[in-house]
Amino acid sequence: MKLGKYNFKLNSPVVMGICNVTPDSFSDGGQSFKKKDALNNINTMFKNGAQIIDIGAESARPGSDPLSYKEEIKRLDPILKKLPKNKFAISVDSYKIETQEYALNNGAHIINDIFGGSQDLFYLTKKFKTGLILMHTPAPPKTMQTMVDSYSNVVSDIKIIFKKTIKKLEKAKIPASKVWFDPGIGFGKNLEQNIEIMQKINQFKFKSYGLLLGSSRKSWIDKIDKSDANERIGGSITSALYCYQKGVDIFRVHDVKETYQSLKVFEKLCLK
Repeated sequence: MKLGKYNFKLNSPVVMGICNVTPDSFSDGGQSFKKKDALNNINTMFKNGAQIIDIGAESARPGSDPLSYKEEIKRLDPILKKLPKNKFAISVDSYKIETQEYALNNGAHIINDIFGGSQDLFYLTKKFKTGLILMHTPAPPKTMQTMVDSYSNVVSDIKIIFKKTIKKLEKAKIPASKVWFDPGIGFGKNLEQNIEIMQKINQFKFKSYGLLLGSSRKSWIDKIDKSDANERIGGSITSALYCYQKGVDIFRVHDVKETYQSLKVFEKLCLK
């Protein structure tokens, strides 16, 4: 698949490694905040099987405050400038058009937008010939958990939103092969809603569009088995394997080596 200037062979299942250059992300805040730590983490994730690295400079944990685009770019800049642009696909996790444009101008291959994209982003995507990850969230992180009672049916409501987005993508003539939808586990959903989304995640497979799961280390696991964020690898991998059977293409994870190994073993045992 050509993303921007480079071709990448994204073999399903694709493991996307998370690198948060933040001091306050829910699971790994501070671990990659310094440039040296971020670059070492990214290099390790690539060696351990990540085909995409998703870099975020603003925490989107429930209740978090927004960051200015200037500060977001300031955090991203030293990382993006040092990364090779042809070894793995670089995704930048941002919903701000200023940051999105900066990232694409500086070699990012994919924009990961928690608010599901915008006409301005679609224009940039077509211009740079890059990829999109479009997530569902019902409100900004500060207030999104107040929205859990706003759905008529969580799966049906998200499907309606994604189908409207597809019409915009088709109008913008963005190839379906370069777009992945993410139903937004943990973003404005309670435990029961998160579980239902994963049980029915195949319903978010539209035409030739891709599908991403971002369930790694999130608090839905804590609601089932009391655990800190760094103690949720078992639940994270279980959800990945379950959803792989249902057609998920990309798994956005903190624990790259363990997830990559689990998916490969699962393929041999169950799907060959």
